[in-house]
Amino acid sequence: MFPEGSTQPYERTRRVLERLASTIRRMPNRVSVTGHTAAPRPGARGFGSSWDLSAGRAMSVREILAANGVPDDRFASVTGKADTEPMFPDNPYLAANRRVTITLLREAPPIPVGQRP
Repeated sequence: MFPEGSTQPYERTRRVLERLASTIRRMPNRVSVTGHTAAPRPGARGFGSSWDLSAGRAMSVREILAANGVPDDRFASVTGKADTEPMFPDNPYLAANRRVTITLLREAPPIPVGQRP
């Protein structure tokens, strides 16, 4: 989804996110965006903090979704997980671990004031 060391998605990923935004916009769910990174290879030159990189990826995706109509008040959280939750734990260096997860939250509907569940 992302070039190594970059917070900006590939152009193809950006286009997918832009299309996804129209579907998310029509749904009532709040949204959680979580960024991830691949583990740095031993001895490889780093690109800075994995935490900053993963959080930056999540922010970048939030900005793309917002620019394509998802209201700001629909975002419940935007977080970075660095390399702590690889998609492929057997090979945390794989490029596929450089990703974001977008979760539509399932929450209880708000209860009007003065009413009980």
